[in-house]
Amino acid sequence: MRVIVDSKKHKKQFKIQRMSEYDIETSMDIPADHFNIIIDNPVGFDGCGVNAEILNPNDKFTIYEDDDVILDGIADDVDEGWSDEGSKIEIDGRDKSMLLLENDAEPKTYYKLKFSDFLKKLASPYGFTSFHVNPTYDKVIDKIVVEVGDSEWDTLQRECKKLGMWIWCTSSSTIIADVLNYKEEPSYTFSNDMSVQNAIRIKRFLKRKRGADIKNEVWVRGQGKKTFTAKFKDAALVTLGYIRRMIVEDGNAKNIAEGEKIAKRYLNERKRGSFEIEIIIHGRHEIETNKTAYVKDKVTKTDGVFFIVGVKRKKSDNVGQEKIIRLRPLWEGL
Repeated sequence: MRVIVDSKKHKKQFKIQRMSEYDIETSMDIPADHFNIIIDNPVGFDGCGVNAEILNPNDKFTIYEDDDVILDGIADDVDEGWSDEGSKIEIDGRDKSMLLLENDAEPKTYYKLKFSDFLKKLASPYGFTSFHVNPTYDKVIDKIVVEVGDSEWDTLQRECKKLGMWIWCTSSSTIIADVLNYKEEPSYTFSNDMSVQNAIRIKRFLKRKRGADIKNEVWVRGQGKKTFTAKFKDAALVTLGYIRRMIVEDGNAKNIAEGEKIAKRYLNERKRGSFEIEIIIHGRHEIETNKTAYVKDKVTKTDGVFFIVGVKRKKSDNVGQEKIIRLRPLWEGL
């Protein structure tokens, strides 16, 4: 792992090749990927830290694993300090999509605009130059209303989801709007069952099941020629005994069919994250998000294919290098 820092204050580059600790998370469900790096700041003969006052908030950080860029980001916070254990510098930051997350969008209404054009219009002023929008889903949107308080990212994500796509920023700062790879054959196998061939061995396994946010029924109040209420129920959740209703108003619902489609989307969004697997493996393995993996664990009776929604690269004195992987059921990942 190495880091190239472009200092805005000093107008030069610095290279960080040794980190005492790091925590770098790439996630599909979080708008901006996060990094936390701790480096030593040894004291020289003059009593000053040799790395003191070099790094600052808003510096650009490019993080490499081997020769591949895994995160192109910006520092949010820099803490310098010392104790009996030594002198340290801690840097906390996010990838470049934080620029879209931290800037409020101009309140405005757009008409008859293709999504890819809307994406470029909002993101280009922040230095984004590379975009990929799935042409099959790249439709002309009749009306886009940007409300006061919407961030640039909120606005883009909302319109993207209406078209059936997800939006994310790659490690090379390309913004992608596309469907997720649920149909892809598994790229990895994780198991401690010795009968499973070519499996990556698991150091720790955790399966989380959460029911607090689940709704089995959604009503959508819409307005066509007259006011109506469209209803959608999840038959599988009803069978499991869930009795939890959600009622919303949505101006995009112009008829019963549209209302039912929107109700189904609300219901599915409430299920996302209610079932998640977290596994820890050795840090030497290269794992990517937006891929599927076969997971088999006898202790928790887990056996199936899941979607990789997040990968965290971690190093500390206690455990060495690890990768923490979050997986969710297919079609419920995001």
